This record gives sequence, structure tokens and C-alpha cells, in this order.
Amino acid sequence: MPMFSRVQCGPAGQAPGARSREREPMSTKLKALGLGLLAVMAMSAVAVMNAGASTGGHFVSTEEHTIVEGFEGAEPNPHVLHFNKEGGAAGERIGCDVDKYTGTISSATKTATEITITPSWEQCYTTGSPNTKFDIHENKCDFLFTISKTPTGHNTAHVVCQNAGEAFVITHPNCTITVPPQTVTGVSYTNITPAKHEVTLTSTVKGIESQYHGGICIFLGTTQKSEMVGSVTVKGFTTAGVQIPVTATG
Repeated sequence: MPMFSRVQCGPAGQAPGARSREREPMSTKLKALGLGLLAVMAMSAVAVMNAGASTGGHFVSTEEHTIVEGFEGAEPNPHVLHFNKEGGAAGERIGCDVDKYTGTISSATKTATEITITPSWEQCYTTGSPNTKFDIHENKCDFLFTISKTPTGHNTAHVVCQNAGEAFVITHPNCTITVPPQTVTGVSYTNITPAKHEVTLTSTVKGIESQYHGGICIFLGTTQKSEMVGSVTVKGFTTAGVQIPVTATG
């Protein structure tokens, strides 16, 4: 049983067996320092995670305040990200008809060492049953990506939540799946240059801890490993909506 996609995590246009999906821009929040709004316990968890993270690189924009949006299906090479049970079948991938991510980069130096992606999913389904809808509850949880001196290598990703004890919760018809705060590796960043100055974020992350609760899918085991595989295109914009360069540097 998978978790969720898009991040679609989804297909190059649309998932197998699924109808056309609404495409909404996903915005990402870039910060140079942690998540100041985390509760005390969550702050401690992030501190532990970042202690082992591989850092040293930067995300760079040309404005002190930049809106950063991530897109699937961007031309000329459509990008899609799938999130599902590790090794699961294509029909088990979870996607959402409506998904978006919001955030900004605000820095006097126009640089940031982390990307925090704040997701929002609606009208979700498994690709094998596109007409059966269920919910994903974000519960003030985000994806936080750090960047190392080798952006195209394996960089660190985190699931972080603002409130202690919270997690992403997927209320699938067969069971409830939770994805708690944790740290994994397998994210790379490639600059799209010279014309656009955008960034392709590619994920080959595996080993993401997920917990199954109730329903028939617990017969697969209450603890599962999931994966997030695919890519999205990250673009930068001014507050007036004018696109500006965003790059990843070591």
C-alpha cells in the first residue's frame, strides 16, 4: 500500500489509469536558518536531523524576497514525483487531482541553505482506483531539503512538523497511514541554464518510514518503508509575478 504522490508526486502528464489532473504551481519556502515556528520538541528533532545533514551549498536568487514555485509537467521535459510504498506496483501510487506548495525566500544575501516545501493536497486517489477519493492531512508538516557542496549528489531531506507528535496523515479507504518527522537522503539539484535559470529537483529517496493503522492493509505490517521518486521544476518570481533566476550552487 503506497503513501502519496505528486510530490505526485505523479506522471508525465497524467498517472496510468487516471484522468487529467489539475495543475497548480507548487511554491517552496527557502530559508537560511531552520524553522523558527517549531514547538520545543520539534525544534529538538530538527536540530538532531540537521546535525547529520550534508550542507555547504546554497540556493541563490536575484531578489531579497523571491516567490519560489515548483511545477510538474513543465516543458520541455515533463517532471513528476511519485510517493508510494517502496517497491510498490504502479497502480498503488497515490496522486492528487489538486496539489500545490507555498513559500518564499527572504534573505538580504539572496541565498538560502534549505528549501522548505509546504504542501497542500486535495482529491487524492491511487492510480489503480482513480475514482475512489481520500484525504491527506498535512497537519502543519513540511518537506525540508538541505543542499550540500555537491548539489547534483545525494542531498538530505527531512519531514518536519510545527507541532510535537504530528505527522502527515493519509486516510486511505483501506487504512490510515502516517508519515512522522524523519531524515532521509537522495535528493539532487540540477540547474536549467543558460536561458531559464531554474532548478530541477530530483528525488530518488527510499526508506521513508510510514506507519499503517487499522483497516485491511495492516496485514502488510504496521511499519513500512516508502519512496519518493521523480522530479519537479523549481522557478523563482518577484512579488509582481515576474520570473527571475534561481540556481543551486555548491
